[in-house]
Amino acid sequence: MKVLDLFSGAGGFSSGFALRYSDTHLAVDIDSFALATYALNYPLANTLQCDIGTTHSNGILSELGGEPDIIIASPPCEEFSRANPDSDTPAAERIYGTGTARLLLDTIRLIGDLMPKVFVVENVAALLHRGGGVIVRQEFERLGIDNIQFNMVRAHQHGNPSKRLRVFISNLKLNLPRGIPPRVMEAIGNPPPLGVDALFSPGEHVANHDLHPLTEDKMKRVRKTRWRHGVKHFRALKRRTMPNWVRLSPDQVSTSIIGLSRYIHPFEDRLLTVREHARLMSYPDSFVFIGPTDNQYNQVGESVPPLISHLIAEEVQKHLG
Repeated sequence: MKVLDLFSGAGGFSSGFALRYSDTHLAVDIDSFALATYALNYPLANTLQCDIGTTHSNGILSELGGEPDIIIASPPCEEFSRANPDSDTPAAERIYGTGTARLLLDTIRLIGDLMPKVFVVENVAALLHRGGGVIVRQEFERLGIDNIQFNMVRAHQHGNPSKRLRVFISNLKLNLPRGIPPRVMEAIGNPPPLGVDALFSPGEHVANHDLHPLTEDKMKRVRKTRWRHGVKHFRALKRRTMPNWVRLSPDQVSTSIIGLSRYIHPFEDRLLTVREHARLMSYPDSFVFIGPTDNQYNQVGESVPPLISHLIAEEVQKHLG
């Protein structure tokens, strides 16, 4: 069973597929650090660093050793995100424009060229707004694929420790089981102490659990920030701002973990570590991220939670028999 993971990132979406279908698994991405993380955690898989926008299907067939049975993909979603100030422009201007949004078309192109038995494309739910859903359906229909399903998934409703609304576009209807998500402090648990306190526990270490140093000015603002409030704000839509550096509430499900955002520990005056971000996205501690720290945060926040990947992989397995 051959699996192709387009825009694989660190490998969150591959989590449920790599162990089930280990015959041949190819991950494609342009980010060398994300692919290095992928290769470390999936040593049996193959990786290909390239620009998918200029990649021909023949090159993928050569690397994969044949046609894929399953394609999973997570094309860039920044231009569709509600956090983008320009997200209220018509979807056609973005999808058929010159930005990263048009990589959605390249994803559809490769699916049409390779014709897998099952494909699942993940993106932000806002992709469907302003005409986006109509465009996606039309582009697939041009390739003769007319059984498109827009599967809306709220990750926390299926047990993920953080909220995350995504659409999974597929030729398969996904019926994921419900689950009860852990609260913030249940999820991040009791990792080894950081800073000066770490000196008293020299034998304890968890990968990617390192203190993110802050300037004194930022520390003052962090100390004053209450639960569910942010240290910073940035402009989203024209009349709307969104908080960043939010102090998470200990007894609630975490807000959505986003790549470029950072979060404050419920009780300690510090930013969460990469490992704590990963736990809130259902990554096990055995999954190690490599690369610059900011890139590691992005690898976590831009991925599909492994828990959701496993549930989707189970649905795909049922379909394929």
